Order: sequence, then structure tokens, then C-alpha cells
Amino acid sequence: MIDLPILLSDASVLLLSPWKPLIIWAVVASWAWLVATKIQADATFYRFNLEKWNIAFISFAAIGIGVMIFGWIFWVGWPIGLLILLAPVLFYWKLRNEKVPEENRFTISFSKSPEAAERKANKRAQMSVSLKYLDSGNQTVIIPSEKEAGHEVFLVLDSILAPSLEERATRLDLGLSAGGCIATRTIDTVRSKIDNFDTKTGVAVFNQIRLMAGLDMDENRQKQIGMFKVMSTDNQYEITIASSGTSKGQLLRIDVDRSQQVKMPYDGLGLLDKQREILDPLTQIQNRRGMVLLSAPPGQGLTTTGYAVMSTHDSYTSNVRTLEIEKQATLEGAVQQVWDQTNPEVDYARTLQSMLRRDPDVVLVTDLEDSATARVAAESGPKGPLLYMSFSASSTTETISKWVQHVGDLDLATAPLKAIVHQRLVRRLCDNCKIGFVPADSGRLRLPEGTQLYKAGGQVEDRNKIIDCPVCKGNGYLGVTGIFEVMPVSSEVKKCLAEGDLKAAQTAARREKMILMQEAAMQKAVRGITSIEEIKRVLSGEKKKPAPKPTSKPTG
Repeated sequence: MIDLPILLSDASVLLLSPWKPLIIWAVVASWAWLVATKIQADATFYRFNLEKWNIAFISFAAIGIGVMIFGWIFWVGWPIGLLILLAPVLFYWKLRNEKVPEENRFTISFSKSPEAAERKANKRAQMSVSLKYLDSGNQTVIIPSEKEAGHEVFLVLDSILAPSLEERATRLDLGLSAGGCIATRTIDTVRSKIDNFDTKTGVAVFNQIRLMAGLDMDENRQKQIGMFKVMSTDNQYEITIASSGTSKGQLLRIDVDRSQQVKMPYDGLGLLDKQREILDPLTQIQNRRGMVLLSAPPGQGLTTTGYAVMSTHDSYTSNVRTLEIEKQATLEGAVQQVWDQTNPEVDYARTLQSMLRRDPDVVLVTDLEDSATARVAAESGPKGPLLYMSFSASSTTETISKWVQHVGDLDLATAPLKAIVHQRLVRRLCDNCKIGFVPADSGRLRLPEGTQLYKAGGQVEDRNKIIDCPVCKGNGYLGVTGIFEVMPVSSEVKKCLAEGDLKAAQTAARREKMILMQEAAMQKAVRGITSIEEIKRVLSGEKKKPAPKPTSKPTG
């Protein structure tokens, strides 16, 4: 029997050899590089259980290195340890290839056939761009090899999409004309230019996007909607494409995870407690009558608010319906009807009229643009179902004016009103880098002396160095929230509206604790949610254009 001290002594002697530790170190370093760089990134991309794989790799590594170091005979222990190190790698290889598309599988081939060379070229092409694509049919998009002309298109797509996705862009717009292609992106409601491309490159990019989205390549004028998926190293995105054409050129709107953008819980909209006191009672059965007008400028979260207020009504115990020109997301339990624009015999108004005959409890009507639909809704009256009418407007007064003009009769338009909700979106300050300060002009801002406000920072200190904030990428803002103006329509307010006196109606609503949008925004600033600069940016142009006065004479 071999004595244990002698065995350990023998192992120590082996390690005194200068080349044996180098052999062990070289194997372990190569193994660690393979696992830490290649396998980690691959497992993250395909969303395998990274934690379990890491446990397996570390466990086998500890055993394998132990066998190499403490093995009795080095030239026996070293290859055994190497096999132990490689065992989980080979097992990962086998399981991975069973789950990924055939063209993305790891293979070893020594063949010099043209087919094998082509496969290698395609694989290099896939690796030369940072994004991968699944088309509208959920099939992997094959990226042309570097020698093929189509490869350049994917490099351009990479330059547009990759940085935009990394910086949380929610929308991109491409405009193509004879003068070239202009690309812009929107991050937290702020739109900025990405780049310009020549017309030839723009056409190639447009065609590739439309092809992946499954659109009709021969139709350039009519609006088309399609979808595909984009995969980066650590995320997967659902891309919605809206293609349309004008006499000047073609337009592509690219929305990132649109269904997630428009779905937000009611509590997360940004309504103040006093504003919710006006709207919350409408969810009770005895108050579920009349009409609420919802408005906002384009791109200011109106769809999100419409879906959120509808979610406050129990669609399993109530008849909850929506009428939409384009369905943006799914409302659980609700009947969502999309207007068929291709049927000339059934317009938007007639579709709503047919819906109201089914005796619904709550209805959301989006994208109100015509008088006929407004009049059908108004004729349901204060005793009809609870209607949320959603349309674009720049202020509360313009909302009222547009509604009355659509209906064409003051009494008919104002009779069913319960509340008017107007909104804007402001960017939220990044909590990691926002900077507190006490304004010198508190009186001008109508704030108590010594009130602390916050402004965008964008930078933080790290080890005595000033760096861009890693959370907001140096932007100073992260995400958006709503600021609202909720006008209750009591009998007194309704009387003023019926007389066409908007100023008196607003004064009456103020007596009932209506909070103006500027006041709501300042409350968000005091709480450190947003900044004074952001409020000025969003609200500065609100009063430039006077709202048209409502008329008491029927116009339709």
C-alpha cells in the first residue's frame, strides 16, 4: 500500500518541474477562454439556463484540475483531467445543436467541397453582423456571404438598429425619396437623426425590411403592416413595420416591442391621487354611463392611456368592447373590433352603431376623426354605456372644441360628458445620476422657499473618475411618465359648456379641484420624477395656437 505522505510528496516533486505546470496552465487558460467568451455569449443569445451550465462548468473544472495536479502519474492524470474539462463542453455542444436551427449548429468539417465552403462562408457572414433576424414566418434570415452584394444591406441595418436598440429606442422612421434616405429614431419621446443614405442604399434597406416583414413587395402606396424579430447577444425584440407611400416617396415606421409599449397598468400612468378621484368612480356599475374624452398630441401616450383605463373594468363580468382602426395590443377578456377599411359599405360610424346595438357596458373608440362617428356616440346620451372617445388634440380646450365641432350640436355634444382627460409625456430623471438643487427663483415657480428640485446629471463618480452614468448611458433621463389635466364635468361645468363658454367651464371645474397640467407637472418636479427643463420642453408650445371656438349651430 502506498503511504499518503509519499504520494503527496511525489505530487509536489512533479509540480517543481517547470514545464508540467505550464502545460496544465495552458490547457486551463484555453478552456476558460472558450467557456467565458464563446459559450457564455452563445448560451445568453439562445437563452439557455446559464446558471446551471456555469455550475456544471465550474464543478467539472475543479475535478479536472484536481486530477491534473494531484494525479499519481502526470501523463495519466493530465489527459484524464483534460477529458473531464471537456466533458461539459461536448455535452453543451450536443444539446445546443439539437435546439438551434441547422444553419447555426456547430460543426467540424475537413471537406473541401463547394457546399462545405459555402456553409462556412454563410456562417462567417452571420458572425460579421451583430444582429440576427427571424422573418414574419419565424424562419431564420440567411445573411449573404461577405462577397455577395446583399451582405452590405445587413451591415447598414446593423448600423441603424444595433445602437438604437442598445439605447432603448422605441421607434425608428425611414424616409426614402429621390434625394436619398433619412433615418431617425425616438428615445423617450425625443426624436433625433441617425444618418442619411444614398437612394440606392435606401431602396435596398427598404426592400430587405419589407421582405422580412412579409409585406407585398409590389405595393408601395397603400399602408401595410408586418412583423419580424431581431436578436442581439442578450435580447430579442419584436419589430412592427408600417409601410406607406406618398407622391414624394416611401415611409417606413419601425416600432420596437410595440405591444409592450402600449400596455401599462393603470396605476403606472402617472395620474395624481386627486385626478384618480374623478375617474375611479366610473368603474362602479351605478356610474358606468356617459362619456369621457381622452386626448393628447400624436406620440404622447394616448393609446396606452386608453388601454389602461379599459383594464380597470372587469371584462369577465361586463361587456367591454373596443373599436379601433389598428389593434395595438390585446386586452384580456375584451372584444376588440378592428374596422375593416377595405369594405366601402361599412364606415367607422356604422361599425360603432352596430356595436352599440349589442348593449355593451364600456366602449373605447380610438382615432376619432369624423363627424358621423362622433354624432353616433353622442346620441347614446348620458344614459347609454360608458364611452371613452380617444382622439388627437393639443389641449383640453381644443379637445372640447373639436368634439363639439364633430358632433355639430352643443347640447347633444355636452349632455353625456363625465370628464375630459388631456395628457402629455415627460421624461423621467435617472435616479442614479439626478442632481438635487434649491432654485433661486422659488417665488416665480410658485414654490415654498427652500424647495428642492432635481435636474439631469448624466454622469457619476467612479473611483475618483467622472464617467457617463451606466444606467441611463449619460442621457440623464430614463423612461417616461404622463402628466395629466383631468377636467370633471359636473352639472355646473356642463351648463357652461352648453352655453359655449369654455373659460367659465374651466373656472367652474377649478372650483371642483381640477388640477391644471402645469400644476401636475410641477408636482412631479418637486417629487424628483422630472425636471423643470423637461417640463418647459414639453409644455412651452402649448398655448401658441388658440383653440377654435365651439359653435352652437349644427354643422352636420
